[in-house]
Amino acid sequence: MTSQETQILENFERDSEWFHRNISKLQKEGFVGKFVAIKNSKPIVSNENVDVVIKEIEKRGENPSFTFIEFVHPEGFILIL
Repeated sequence: MTSQETQILENFERDSEWFHRNISKLQKEGFVGKFVAIKNSKPIVSNENVDVVIKEIEKRGENPSFTFIEFVHPEGFILIL
């Protein structure tokens, strides 16, 4: 694995951790029911439609495959797998 690939994975992991630590804050700030893209530990794009989020990331010149995107469920939502 190259150092660039390692950096991409580390950034993705950091943004994933930030999302899960700050889910309550995101819910209170109006992101419920939306897909949120996180970059450098902050939300950069959100929308109810994931395709819109992906297109907005691409407009910024970013690769959506390297951007953490997650759906914000309502508080108390339980997902059973």
